[in-house]
Amino acid sequence: MSKRSNAVYIISVAAELAGVHPQTLRIYERKGLIEPFRTPGGTRRYSDEDLERLGLIQELTADGVNLEGVRRILSLQAENNRLRAQVDRLRRLLGEAQSRTGADAQPTQTFQVNVTRRRNLPDIVRKGPFGES
Repeated sequence: MSKRSNAVYIISVAAELAGVHPQTLRIYERKGLIEPFRTPGGTRRYSDEDLERLGLIQELTADGVNLEGVRRILSLQAENNRLRAQVDRLRRLLGEAQSRTGADAQPTQTFQVNVTRRRNLPDIVRKGPFGES
Protein backbone atom coordinates (compact mmCIF):
# COMPACT_ATOMS: atom_id res chain seq x y z
CA MET A 1 0.00 0.00 0.00
CA SER A 2 1.18 3.48 -0.74
CA LYS A 3 1.68 6.21 1.81
CA ARG A 4 -1.17 8.06 0.14
CA SER A 5 -3.77 5.35 0.83
CA ASN A 6 -2.62 4.97 4.44
CA ALA A 7 -2.57 8.72 5.18
CA VAL A 8 -6.08 9.25 6.48
CA TYR A 9 -5.74 11.47 9.57
CA ILE A 10 -5.99 15.24 9.31
CA ILE A 11 -3.64 17.28 11.46
CA SER A 12 -6.09 17.88 14.32
CA VAL A 13 -6.92 14.17 14.63
CA ALA A 14 -3.26 13.14 14.34
CA ALA A 15 -2.30 15.68 17.00
CA GLU A 16 -5.00 14.42 19.34
CA LEU A 17 -4.02 10.79 18.81
CA ALA A 18 -0.34 11.66 19.40
CA GLY A 19 -1.17 13.80 22.43
CA VAL A 20 0.39 16.99 21.07
CA HIS A 21 -0.78 20.35 19.75
CA PRO A 22 -1.20 20.66 15.95
CA GLN A 23 1.47 23.38 15.97
CA THR A 24 3.90 20.82 17.38
CA LEU A 25 3.30 18.65 14.30
CA ARG A 26 4.05 21.63 12.07
CA ILE A 27 7.30 22.23 13.98
CA TYR A 28 8.26 18.56 13.65
CA GLU A 29 7.61 18.77 9.93
CA ARG A 30 9.68 21.96 9.59
CA LYS A 31 12.56 20.26 11.47
CA GLY A 32 12.36 17.25 9.13
CA LEU A 33 11.24 14.81 11.82
CA ILE A 34 8.04 13.84 10.06
CA GLU A 35 6.84 14.10 6.48
CA PRO A 36 3.08 13.78 6.17
CA PHE A 37 1.42 13.13 2.84
CA ARG A 38 0.09 16.28 1.17
CA THR A 39 -3.15 16.27 -0.79
CA PRO A 40 -3.25 18.20 -4.09
CA GLY A 41 -4.78 21.06 -2.09
CA GLY A 42 -1.85 21.02 0.35
CA THR A 43 -3.67 19.50 3.32
CA ARG A 44 -1.52 17.32 5.57
CA ARG A 45 -2.60 13.71 5.99
CA TYR A 46 -0.99 11.41 8.55
CA SER A 47 -0.75 7.61 8.46
CA ASP A 48 -0.53 5.05 11.27
CA GLU A 49 3.20 4.87 10.49
CA ASP A 50 3.42 8.64 11.05
CA LEU A 51 1.62 8.24 14.37
CA GLU A 52 4.11 5.56 15.46
CA ARG A 53 6.96 7.90 14.54
CA LEU A 54 5.28 10.68 16.54
CA GLY A 55 5.09 8.34 19.51
CA LEU A 56 8.82 7.67 19.26
CA ILE A 57 9.53 11.41 18.97
CA GLN A 58 7.43 12.08 22.06
CA GLU A 59 9.20 9.30 23.96
CA LEU A 60 12.65 10.61 23.05
CA THR A 61 11.84 14.22 23.89
CA ALA A 62 10.28 13.13 27.19
CA ASP A 63 13.61 11.41 27.96
CA GLY A 64 15.40 14.74 27.41
CA VAL A 65 16.61 14.37 23.82
CA ASN A 66 16.41 17.66 21.91
CA LEU A 67 14.88 17.83 18.43
CA GLU A 68 18.26 17.75 16.67
CA GLY A 69 19.13 14.63 18.65
CA VAL A 70 15.78 13.10 17.72
CA ARG A 71 16.43 13.91 14.05
CA ARG A 72 19.82 12.17 14.23
CA ILE A 73 18.39 9.14 16.02
CA LEU A 74 15.62 8.81 13.42
CA SER A 75 18.17 9.18 10.62
CA LEU A 76 20.41 6.49 12.12
CA GLN A 77 17.39 4.24 12.63
CA ALA A 78 16.41 4.66 8.97
CA GLU A 79 20.00 3.93 7.87
CA ASN A 80 20.08 0.87 10.13
CA ASN A 81 16.82 -0.40 8.61
CA ARG A 82 18.17 0.21 5.10
CA LEU A 83 21.38 -1.68 5.86
CA ARG A 84 19.50 -4.57 7.47
CA ALA A 85 17.33 -4.88 4.37
CA GLN A 86 20.46 -4.85 2.21
CA VAL A 87 22.10 -7.57 4.33
CA ASP A 88 18.92 -9.67 4.13
CA ARG A 89 18.87 -9.26 0.35
CA LEU A 90 22.55 -10.19 0.05
CA ARG A 91 22.07 -13.25 2.27
CA ARG A 92 19.14 -14.33 0.11
CA LEU A 93 21.19 -13.85 -3.08
CA LEU A 94 24.12 -15.74 -1.55
CA GLY A 95 21.82 -18.59 -0.57
CA GLU A 96 20.40 -18.71 -4.09
CA ALA A 97 23.91 -18.71 -5.58
CA GLN A 98 25.05 -21.46 -3.22
CA SER A 99 22.03 -23.61 -4.05
CA ARG A 100 22.75 -23.23 -7.78
CA THR A 101 26.42 -24.17 -7.44
CA GLY A 102 26.10 -26.70 -4.62
CA ALA A 103 26.57 -25.88 -0.96
CA ASP A 104 30.01 -27.51 -0.79
CA ALA A 105 31.44 -25.74 -3.83
CA GLN A 106 34.76 -24.04 -3.22
CA PRO A 107 35.56 -20.64 -4.65
CA THR A 108 37.33 -20.92 -8.00
CA GLN A 109 39.46 -17.86 -7.48
CA THR A 110 41.48 -16.77 -4.47
CA PHE A 111 43.00 -13.41 -3.79
CA GLN A 112 46.09 -12.60 -1.83
CA VAL A 113 46.49 -9.21 -0.26
CA ASN A 114 49.93 -7.97 0.73
CA VAL A 115 49.88 -5.55 3.60
CA THR A 116 52.91 -3.51 4.45
CA ARG A 117 52.97 -1.62 7.68
CA ARG A 118 54.64 1.72 7.94
CA ARG A 119 56.02 2.98 11.16
CA ASN A 120 55.33 6.68 11.38
CA LEU A 121 56.70 7.21 14.87
CA PRO A 122 60.32 8.19 15.52
CA ASP A 123 62.58 5.81 17.40
CA ILE A 124 62.84 6.65 21.08
CA VAL A 125 66.27 6.49 22.66
CA ARG A 126 66.01 5.38 26.26
CA LYS A 127 68.65 6.26 28.80
CA GLY A 128 69.69 3.82 31.44
CA PRO A 129 69.54 4.57 35.17
CA PHE A 130 73.07 6.06 35.11
CA GLY A 131 72.63 8.28 32.01
CA GLU A 132 74.08 5.84 29.46
CA SER A 133 72.19 5.11 26.22
